[in-house]
Amino acid sequence: MEWSRERRLANVLSLLFCGVLAGVVLAAVAFPVVGATGWTAKSASDSFRNLPTEIRIPPLPAASTLLAGDGRTVLATFFEENRRSVPLKDVAPVMRQAMVAAEDLRFYEHHGVDAKGILRALVRNQASGEVTQGASTLTQQYVRSVLKYSATNENQLRAATEETAARKLREIRYAVALEEGLSKNQILENYLNITYFGNGGYGIHTASWVYFGKKPSQLTLPEAAMIAGLAQDPTRYNPVENKRYGTRPALERRSYVLRQMVKMKYLTPAQADAAEKAPLTLNPQSNVQGCQYSRVSFGFFCGWFVDWWKANPSFGLAKAERLAALKRGGYRIVSSIDVRMQKAAQKQVDRGPSAYSRFATGIVMAQPGTGRVLAMAINRKYGITKNPGGKTYPYTENPLLSGSTVSPGYQAGSTFKMFTMLAALQRGIPLSHTLYAPRQFVSQYVGGCRFGRYYCPRNASGSMTGAHTMSSGFGESANTYFIQLQQETSVKAAVAAAQSAGVVFRGSKDLQNIKWAKKSDQAWGSFTLGTAQVTPLDMANAYATVAARGKYCRPTPVRSITDQGGRLLPVGNPSCRRAFSPQVADAASDAARCPVGDSTLSGVSCTHPGGGATATSVGGAIDRPIAGKTGTTDNNNAGWFVGYTPNLAAASFIANPDKYYDTVPNSQLPIQIVRETFETALRAMPVKQFVPAPRRLSWGTMLVVPDVKGETTDGAIYRLRAAGFNVSINYQAEDSDQPAGRVSRTEPPAGSYISKGSSIRINVSNGKKSPRDPRIEQLCKLEPKLPICAIKPGEPGFPAAPGRP
Repeated sequence: MEWSRERRLANVLSLLFCGVLAGVVLAAVAFPVVGATGWTAKSASDSFRNLPTEIRIPPLPAASTLLAGDGRTVLATFFEENRRSVPLKDVAPVMRQAMVAAEDLRFYEHHGVDAKGILRALVRNQASGEVTQGASTLTQQYVRSVLKYSATNENQLRAATEETAARKLREIRYAVALEEGLSKNQILENYLNITYFGNGGYGIHTASWVYFGKKPSQLTLPEAAMIAGLAQDPTRYNPVENKRYGTRPALERRSYVLRQMVKMKYLTPAQADAAEKAPLTLNPQSNVQGCQYSRVSFGFFCGWFVDWWKANPSFGLAKAERLAALKRGGYRIVSSIDVRMQKAAQKQVDRGPSAYSRFATGIVMAQPGTGRVLAMAINRKYGITKNPGGKTYPYTENPLLSGSTVSPGYQAGSTFKMFTMLAALQRGIPLSHTLYAPRQFVSQYVGGCRFGRYYCPRNASGSMTGAHTMSSGFGESANTYFIQLQQETSVKAAVAAAQSAGVVFRGSKDLQNIKWAKKSDQAWGSFTLGTAQVTPLDMANAYATVAARGKYCRPTPVRSITDQGGRLLPVGNPSCRRAFSPQVADAASDAARCPVGDSTLSGVSCTHPGGGATATSVGGAIDRPIAGKTGTTDNNNAGWFVGYTPNLAAASFIANPDKYYDTVPNSQLPIQIVRETFETALRAMPVKQFVPAPRRLSWGTMLVVPDVKGETTDGAIYRLRAAGFNVSINYQAEDSDQPAGRVSRTEPPAGSYISKGSSIRINVSNGKKSPRDPRIEQLCKLEPKLPICAIKPGEPGFPAAPGRP
């Protein structure tokens, strides 16, 4: 209490002293030829009394740091001024002492203004006829820096830095007021954090780093004395960048600071001599910022983070304002990247084509239920380094994993069948929904082929031909099944499902097709076969939506964002919404177990007779519930695999980013990348089970297929429709024991149990009985009870003679 009264009294006396001194002395200190300025003692005193006493201390521009998810690994920094404020307790005592000794010997004695210093400066300035000493205290210097950083226009900046008596008066007035509200240590802390020490060292934390590669708490006496000496003229005394005189000016200035420290009794003469003889052991550190200088394997993730930040209105109204906030705001950003998963992903990617290959391959891993991206790896180098021979690789800043209008992605092939399946399930069509998938199908969509003006896709293999459930069609990737399913649901509904799941369409042609599909049921038939351009980020997050039981979460590169004041910003939280019902997502996941070689929980078949799954190595290697889907485009121009468990999703691809019609060397590589990355990534994650789908979405209403063999086609169609089925006809007549023009058989066969609304294929007889293979005929004479002998002509599995259907 006594100290507080003494300090207030001292401040009052200082204020009175300054008011008097302002009119008589100050103008002479700043401008010896005071008459020429038109100033008088009275006008200076009046101006001083009329000045405001409160100074607004703005937050300092500070570097933002992007960290990995562990909160320790630095991925990149962003700054205009590389500064990180630190509390005084984290600054070595010798550094604090050296700073005071270098700039203000009576710092702990005066109350913002040093009267002795002003009088001394007056005498010397008048003697020399010019300004040789300014008599600014450390507090006044801090005030000057604050005014400079507070300036919002050129006039304010000029007023804060120009050599005028008005500026001096303002500094003195604010300095006195400042010392009423802040302790000496608070002022010293602020001064150390705001001062520029050269070489890109804004504030004591960065200065310690760029000169000596250490924290300010670790500075030795010779190091502290050198840094303190830089404050007066950071260009002249800079020992790293002074090309003309080298380190000599810094050493001379260091000696001066050490002698001043002796004056203040911080050091003995012997200690100062020893420090003065110490070599200048510089350890300069790079002072770079941005994603180009990110840790090697994190560059593309860092680039996506910046794009995410610039697109986020939480950080400003326009992109330029948001980027400025990142570079000035001093944010501590803990990213979503899992260092262990990133390392595993990059290792697998690096086993494929090199960075110097024209083919890009990569993987993105996302967390279902949060949208956090855990890994982003690619066989490219992030940066603007010039590529050899005018090529676009290995160096690039294009968002090859996250996408843009310039880099919209790659055709994803059959991975898009997931969205047609989701659209069908939303309409209540169950997984047991049965359709006959021919080798080639003439669809309702526009797009010419040898059958005329209609789009007529083929299956990749003849072994896929036959009656499929939705699960088996997905497991074997039967194109002609999914084209028919898309006709039942509409392209418009499949596109909507993809967008709900999180797919972003950026390609101009795709956007045109979306508009077309909204107007016509004959538009964009190839959608379900994955002819749209998408990115691994899109696909990983879309399948993560299914893994999260239909909860879509916007993909995010962050776990948390903290501002300079330590406030946790809500923008770092997941942003989620309901995209599909949990039951629809569960049913889709059940079918997605089929491609990896697992069985459905519901018991709906994963393959049809003679067919096989497309990625069985995944289910064989991962000893936990897993799902996924392969994808290849025509002529193997791109290869994909998207895999997921209930708590991790990943999408991998291989393609030529510059030429979409270029056959990739190994379209199966993405399966390997996801499989082997998962083997490492999942070890530290708990085993989670998929949730069984409800019966209505697994089986629907099961009905028996009537026996219409031998009936006319019209009669058969009537009976089958009346029984609750749709009907298709194979107009290519086949050998059968039925009269010509009559139904020879159905697929599925009579007596089968399939879901209501499924399609029954009618086959028509040509009236020619198909002879049995003579070898089988002979066998059946010897063993008539063999099952094969009971199969009649026209029925599935009938052993026809060679060359006969």
